[in-house]
Amino acid sequence: MGNNSLFTRWRPHSHFLAPAGWMNDPCGPMYDPTRDIYHLFYQWHPQHINWGNISWGYATSKDMVTWTDHNGWEDSEALALGPTGYGNYNGLGIFSGTAQPVNLHGEVDGTLLLMYTSVAHLPTSYNIEYQPYTETQSLAYSTDGGKTFQNYEGNPVINTTTGLPPMDWNITGFRDPFLEPWPAMDALLGVEDPHYYAVFGSGIKGVGPRMPLWTAPASDLTQWTFLGALWEPVDNSSLGPVLSTGSYGYNFEVSGFFSLPDSSGELHYFINMGTEGGNVSFHESSHWALWNEGVVSRRENGSAEFTPIAGGAGDWGLSYALTSFNDTKNDRRVQWAWAPEDLVGDAGLFSASQQGFQGSLTLPRELFVHEVSSVVNTNGTLAENREAVLSQSQNGTFTARTLGKRPLPDVVEGITANATHTSYGSSTYSSSQIIQEQGDAHMELKATSSSSTGAFGLVIGASPNMTEYTTIVYEPSNNTVLVDRAYSSTLVGFSNVTVTGYFSPYTIMSANGTAAQEAITMDVFVDGSLVEIYINERFALATRIYPSMECSTGFGVYVGDGGSVAFESIEAWMGTLNVWPDRPLNSSSPLVWDTAAQTDNYTWWSGN
Repeated sequence: MGNNSLFTRWRPHSHFLAPAGWMNDPCGPMYDPTRDIYHLFYQWHPQHINWGNISWGYATSKDMVTWTDHNGWEDSEALALGPTGYGNYNGLGIFSGTAQPVNLHGEVDGTLLLMYTSVAHLPTSYNIEYQPYTETQSLAYSTDGGKTFQNYEGNPVINTTTGLPPMDWNITGFRDPFLEPWPAMDALLGVEDPHYYAVFGSGIKGVGPRMPLWTAPASDLTQWTFLGALWEPVDNSSLGPVLSTGSYGYNFEVSGFFSLPDSSGELHYFINMGTEGGNVSFHESSHWALWNEGVVSRRENGSAEFTPIAGGAGDWGLSYALTSFNDTKNDRRVQWAWAPEDLVGDAGLFSASQQGFQGSLTLPRELFVHEVSSVVNTNGTLAENREAVLSQSQNGTFTARTLGKRPLPDVVEGITANATHTSYGSSTYSSSQIIQEQGDAHMELKATSSSSTGAFGLVIGASPNMTEYTTIVYEPSNNTVLVDRAYSSTLVGFSNVTVTGYFSPYTIMSANGTAAQEAITMDVFVDGSLVEIYINERFALATRIYPSMECSTGFGVYVGDGGSVAFESIEAWMGTLNVWPDRPLNSSSPLVWDTAAQTDNYTWWSGN
């Protein structure tokens, strides 16, 4: 089949994604209070199906529900910032970064400020020799509301590299600045004047991944000072059991930091990071999207030290490059994540040219301190899995606090407002059952289980004859969530491995002294090939399914052999919103190949 011939077949339309071509990391999400507009950028290779010549694409929104492409959707019209050619500090790539609605002096005057990693040399990877000055850190800004951006004339503003002061590290990489004001850090370090802080993904070869911390006075965001590493994990280590907390690997990418208050107003300090190289049998990729909560203290040298006390996966599936921003309009922390495709045939490009694009973002997620009281630490397992910080009460129970994550409620409301809503009531099932033979390729399915014996879950993407289907299973024997894709598609070029996540339900003591497991709510979004699963507002997993038959939209209940499950409610919203009203459904662009000269004989990138 020809290029773009399957463009709309598995394409999401209720999610943020480029008009066409390759996309990866979300970049520079921010709210502009001057114009009451949300801005979101992304790593982009327009008119190509593979990574290369990485630029920033760009779209805006009034509500994070519907989006408008910057300057148009055709070909490369949505480009905000691109490489300037080999020999320049940003000649081979505009890698990931963040943004703030301030000028170079930290003032809110309508200026939009971007901080990104400027790339001068390729290839780069944690497991190959690092060429000096491959990655430096640069600024770009707009004074016309984002219509145009220009690079700061003094770039790069952080111009150090491997083995040189002030870091003096034999680095694995140095990229993806996460830039924010952090008043709590100002207070901790005793800084009188407001400062901005930036963390990066990095590591020291043969030692371990690192998160370097830099700072600049808000009055001059071009003058940066190195404060040291936030903390020093060793190579391929983990905070707790790998099944529940993941692997730190050998290099960090797309790191971030933030503070969130709990219900009493006490601040909790979090970091997030993409980790590379942590291969384990149950995780499909060597990349992990992790978070840690920690205690932040002041070092003797005046810098800050982060000591992890809890952690887990920001996304247990294939989502990566998680970044967040402070949504000042609604006083909340919002996170975006990249959801790549899951192609295995044709060296990972099966269907890519026919689809004419790769990748999207997940739904925007709200991050918060998730709190549950009267929790029983049965056999000490809750403490051992290290996913939550426990505070003991006088009666011997605990309050468990962890990082909460849920799709933004107003965005969910926006994309389901005009969908067909059906409620299937409460019922007890002792075997698997399809409850809706024809659903929709764009829908939400939500079910709450009050009690169960054995494994249970949901079935999605089912064909009428059950040739194709996908099961989402909670397995209580080891507290795993399994997305079984063995029968997701009859086409063999798509990945069909089972995706594994970890979810440990709380046992809660009631007022009368009896203990029972909390109810489990699975909230599932299907949007073309993209599937997102949220459980009890503290578990997220994104994956892909590519049914061969358009009729594979049925859904129902899964019950393991010999088990049963009581569902309090099952609801579906079929036909979620197309959030790109200004684009045609087929917004494909002609695909092109880069020449050998454009790619240094295909050593910088593959060219397709």
